[in-house]
Amino acid sequence: MRRPPFDLWQLLCVRAIAEHGSIHGAARFLNTRQSAVSRSLHNLEERLNVRLFTRSPAGAAPTAFGREFIRWTQTILDNVAGMNARARRTGKGENGQISIGIQTCVLPGKLSAFTAEFRTTYPDILFRYSEGTGKRLLRRLQHGQIDFAVVTRRNLVPALRVTPLWSDRIVAALPTGHSLATQPEVSWADLRHEIFLIGRDNAGQDFETLIQRKLGETDIGPKIRRHDIGSNRIIALVQNYEGIALLPASWLPLIRDQHGHDVTITEIRDAGGSSHLEFGIVWRPDNENPCARSFTQYIEAHRP
Repeated sequence: MRRPPFDLWQLLCVRAIAEHGSIHGAARFLNTRQSAVSRSLHNLEERLNVRLFTRSPAGAAPTAFGREFIRWTQTILDNVAGMNARARRTGKGENGQISIGIQTCVLPGKLSAFTAEFRTTYPDILFRYSEGTGKRLLRRLQHGQIDFAVVTRRNLVPALRVTPLWSDRIVAALPTGHSLATQPEVSWADLRHEIFLIGRDNAGQDFETLIQRKLGETDIGPKIRRHDIGSNRIIALVQNYEGIALLPASWLPLIRDQHGHDVTITEIRDAGGSSHLEFGIVWRPDNENPCARSFTQYIEAHRP
């Protein structure tokens, strides 16, 4: 790459001469020797092979091309100042980008509500979101592909940091004609003969672990059918009497809007009360993204 025909100091000298009307005034403004400004201007004009100022005892007046060059100079110096300010703000974690992976069982909008104040305080930080299973998101986090992951807090990798966010009650979705559908709540023992439908995005692995813990030691082992589909399609299978499903309670308004009265939602209680999914936001302590550090401080100060 060729060396540029001028440097920023030469442009500063040009602007100062134009603003103060003389080389002497420019030198005083720049707090340097007059000879340094004069030499800088001479070298620039020689390199460009064009005169920028006409010198006289009264001072220095820009030539026709000089006036045009001064406008370019102002634009370049303004851009450099903007670059410098942006770089400083980026270094302080006030400007840049944060990538967050969200486990697909998290209610849409839940995280946005939590980050609202941060986004207002740091309007120049851009959030980019992706979704997936908890395991996939944690792998991406460990490989540095995302800055944070919002996942259920189960079997997290010790090297990662986690801050608890919220808890979501677990309920059962049954077809309306099911014998238990008329009961406001059921126990795990009531569900021991049921077929549990597990999808890829409704915290399937967490639900499967819960089912095994609650029913795995009974005489009749739990019947679990795994499907590589999302929650909405799992609910469609429930409507078709293929089994029942577990859901986070925060999803109920969406389920009711989409499936109406074809599905009945029932509370599950036992001696320990309701079961819950515990959600947290996870990150790597060695993340060097300054914006991520700012967001980490916000998380610690505003966690529910």
